[in-house]
Formats: sequence, structure tokens, C-alpha cells
Amino acid sequence: MTTLTPAVTTAVDAVREHFTGKPVEVTPDGAGGAFVIVNDIEVGPSYTPSTTWLGFQISAAYPSADVYPHYTGRLTRTDGKPHGQAIQQVDWQNRPALQLSRRSHGWRAGIDNAALKAEKVITWLVTQ
Repeated sequence: MTTLTPAVTTAVDAVREHFTGKPVEVTPDGAGGAFVIVNDIEVGPSYTPSTTWLGFQISAAYPSADVYPHYTGRLTRTDGKPHGQAIQQVDWQNRPALQLSRRSHGWRAGIDNAALKAEKVITWLVTQ
């Protein structure tokens, strides 16, 4: 399957709208979901580089399934400290990445969505 489910298509559209002006790459996952990468995400002066990409998969089970985990390009903390427990180095979609493990316990289908979850993950990362 190379097409997206209607719910995933709606989620991708919401991500594009939420991150207006930022390039958004979408690759079907072959099962009705999509791999999404939002480019030019500002993570601020606490990291080098201060701009990166944010990636995640919206599964075919969306909106009943949480969007988890999220990924960024490899970042280094400018204070020299290591990343916390919820951040680890991995490869994702053939890219060196940091995996950000921010599961939403109590995901509420129809209320929570992929765009807002991405924004929450970015906010969490920036405050680490």
C-alpha cells in the first residue's frame, strides 16, 4: 500500500499548516501511514546546531495511536552536558539522529494530534 489513510492525510495536512513556511517531507510507510520530516526547526542556543529537522511516523492506526517517538538531527549541548535519559543516538530513515522518547500517556484520539504532539516535543527539547 502506498496511499495514506484519510486520517493520516488529515494529520499530514495539519502538520503542514502548523509548520507553515517550513519544508515538510512525507514518505508513505507502505501500510497507510507516513514518515514525516519537518525541516528548519529552531532548537535555540542550547544546542549545536541551533536548527535541525524533526521526524516521526504517523501510523495507519492514527488517530487511535500516539505519534511516538520523535527524532531530530544529531545535536550537541552547548553546555557540554550529556543528553538526558529520554534522548539517545540512533539512525532513523537512513539519517544519524537523536531519538526523543516522549510517549503521551492518555493520548486522546480526536483531541490530541500529530502537529500538537510535534510542537510539545520541540518545546520539551528546547527546555532540556
